[in-house]
Amino acid sequence: MRLRLSVYRNREGQDDVWSVESVTVVDEDGDELNTHELADYLDSDFSSINYSVLEIEQIIDVDEDSDMETFTLDIDNAPNVRFTGERVANAASFDNQSIGSSYNGQTGRWTELSLYKTKGGKFICHQVGRTRRQDERDRFSGKVSETLEEVKEFFGHRWLSKELYAEASIDDVVEVE
Repeated sequence: MRLRLSVYRNREGQDDVWSVESVTVVDEDGDELNTHELADYLDSDFSSINYSVLEIEQIIDVDEDSDMETFTLDIDNAPNVRFTGERVANAASFDNQSIGSSYNGQTGRWTELSLYKTKGGKFICHQVGRTRRQDERDRFSGKVSETLEEVKEFFGHRWLSKELYAEASIDDVVEVE
């Protein structure tokens, strides 16, 4: 059994800052072990450990060969967010279409969701409530997230959020034994 580490180097000031981005447990052939295989692999000295609570965080990789952009996202009632990274996924409802699953039920209003991953490995969640109504203005909210669980807390589990998760290949399920 071996551990495969993925590290990231960032220059902050004059110092190099190294961060562990992921750890993968692999067997002698280099194949990744899931939690059940890991539990079987460990000897009986570890039999008292409850492996069902072992969580493996899902990773969304930023394509290192892509051209990263610098984004500045508007946020109401908070500072705007500026970062270098790439957009991982987006999803939007429509304001005036009563056909299909993308209609939000409110003429003149719609929602846009975007998920970004920064060069440093953080997630940026951004939601825009758009309007065509004369007496209203667009609404902007966002969050800097360290984990995919925080991403799911921000976006929730509505149908539009699930479309965003599907595009980003994020599992939004509860596993039951």
